Amino acid sequence: MDIGVLGILVPTFYGSGIFNEDPVTLVVVGGMVFSFFLMPHILLKLLQKPKWTEIDSITRSIRLIEANKQVRTISWDSLQFLTYSEYTYTVKTKNGSKTITVFTVLGAADGDTIALAESTNFPELRLIGEKIAKFLKFSIKDESGVLIPYTELDLPIHKRKIPKEVWDSEITFSPSSQLSIEKVGQDNLLKSNYNPKLYTVVAVSVSFAFTLMIHFSIGSAFDLSVTAWETFPPNTYQMTFFILSFGFGFLPLAYVWWNKTKKKEIQISEDVMYWNGKAYPFANWEEILLKQNTLYLVNDHSTETYPLHFFCETSDSIQVRNWIQKEIGKKSGTSEEFGRF
Repeated sequence: MDIGVLGILVPTFYGSGIFNEDPVTLVVVGGMVFSFFLMPHILLKLLQKPKWTEIDSITRSIRLIEANKQVRTISWDSLQFLTYSEYTYTVKTKNGSKTITVFTVLGAADGDTIALAESTNFPELRLIGEKIAKFLKFSIKDESGVLIPYTELDLPIHKRKIPKEVWDSEITFSPSSQLSIEKVGQDNLLKSNYNPKLYTVVAVSVSFAFTLMIHFSIGSAFDLSVTAWETFPPNTYQMTFFILSFGFGFLPLAYVWWNKTKKKEIQISEDVMYWNGKAYPFANWEEILLKQNTLYLVNDHSTETYPLHFFCETSDSIQVRNWIQKEIGKKSGTSEEFGRF
């Protein structure tokens, strides 16, 4: 965001001739740029306390390091299993506030929990957690409260057992999500005609604001905006800039329109899952996760994402994930007598 704002302000200052002014003006402008754009990043870097975890196989201990100081040492023999957790916090920005979600690998030890690793990227955090579990030979407790042995962490998605609550549940969707289940040969298809109007309203507002900002902040500096037109139609440069400013300014609306009109479907065959026609063989992937209204298809090497913001109502996201799990279980012949995914 800061780079984008600077990309607009710097040409504007340059075109206004401010850099030809006296040195005092340059110092004042430079100080403003430093205060508003560079100083927050510098302070964040200085005030952050780097944390990391060291696992010593010789002493069979885990050392928690913070700001180059050892704050705690734990015998890994005291740990019972690993689990994942998450917490959120809010930070203030120039335009309001932003909520950050942090995912954590926790070690359970005699009723206590110890944070071993953190990340705002869950697939990355999951990979770290599995590496720790395999190295320590510990189980990981999943969201259903079931312990997964470290020897089963690399099972492909179609060989994992489905939670009993998913097998027993009836998959239904809200009418406003406009989801339909269709049969395509031997495959099952979940098709979406979801058309969220809120995104369009927001995109139109943002696009108009972005267009005006580009057109007048940059165009006025170089005599290209409509206020500098002396004839109609204007000269070639002014007309070109007019078209470009609207083209770039309405990118948010174009993005929303593209997401609303493109094909939105999930197809499950005997050994392959298709997201909008792209194939993902079951044997190549380990888990399908749902975090922050986005599906994650993960293995130990890569992650594929499928946002559901334009696919269904937020309240139906879990049902979409459950439908996928249940269909994979049916196609692969997974036994529903065992309750683990």
